[in-house]
Amino acid sequence: MDLSPMLRASNLFAGLPPECVTELAHLAVRRRFERGEQIFRVGERATFLGVVTHGLVKLVRPTNDGASCIVAIWGPRQTIGNLAVIAREGYPGNAVVVSAEAEVLTLEAEAILAAAERRPPIAWALARSLTEHGYALHDKIGITSAGPVEQRLKALLSHLAERFGDEFDDGIHIPVVLSRGELASMVGATVETTIRAMSRWQKQRVVETTAEGFRILDPSWLARAAARSAA
Repeated sequence: MDLSPMLRASNLFAGLPPECVTELAHLAVRRRFERGEQIFRVGERATFLGVVTHGLVKLVRPTNDGASCIVAIWGPRQTIGNLAVIAREGYPGNAVVVSAEAEVLTLEAEAILAAAERRPPIAWALARSLTEHGYALHDKIGITSAGPVEQRLKALLSHLAERFGDEFDDGIHIPVVLSRGELASMVGATVETTIRAMSRWQKQRVVETTAEGFRILDPSWLARAAARSAA
């Protein structure tokens, strides 16, 4: 199967000359994973980067107290592991599939770095990916500094809805499965406070937790929350 269209659709390789995409397609390996599988582990030598073509992947970093913190969530067209590959370092966390399944095109680190040396457009694409990660960090800071816990949770839901949500007649579906503990980790709150907020919103019929993720039953509520966070 020609993997060029999938690579061309990615944020990393969009806009590359056709000959560059063709070369990378010959290097790519199509891999499938199920929920809970680890694509790479923290500290492992970065031997490949991946382009997510289907599903969702979270980056989890262990903390000093033995717990863990979700650093980022990636979805279709986004790239995982590229920072570690570019820096020739170990992966910064565990990449774990959070959707029912995920598909990732992997490219061997040494092969893509060699291709970048031969073809400047590929080198520029890798450099641009550093900017994307900078924006992701900016988004993370915006969520954790949005104010009280409820505002931070609303900012997170708004962020997930914008990136991954689909609008239906019964609301916005966010296909990201996160436990209350994972939500708390992402906004810097206690699990107990997160449970109380989510339970209250569920009783108010504005947010619902499903087996597939979350459903925003009142999109206007989330829009107002996002506007207040941006103000």
